[in-house]
Amino acid sequence: MAMDSPTPLTISSFVIRFVIDPGENAYRGEIRHIQTREEIHFHAWEESVEIIRRYVPLETKKTDSP
Repeated sequence: MAMDSPTPLTISSFVIRFVIDPGENAYRGEIRHIQTREEIHFHAWEESVEIIRRYVPLETKKTDSP
């Protein structure tokens, strides 16, 4: 009987930088994927999550319907 080989471990690391503009009461940011050196700018947190989803299969929260 053949033994299944273990699935290799995958690591994704990110650096997230926020720049806060107090004059406009807003922020912007940059996120860098360390392994690929891809760097993308964002203006809303949801944009950064979409960038992370490119590398990490994030689960979405399931909501109960009434």
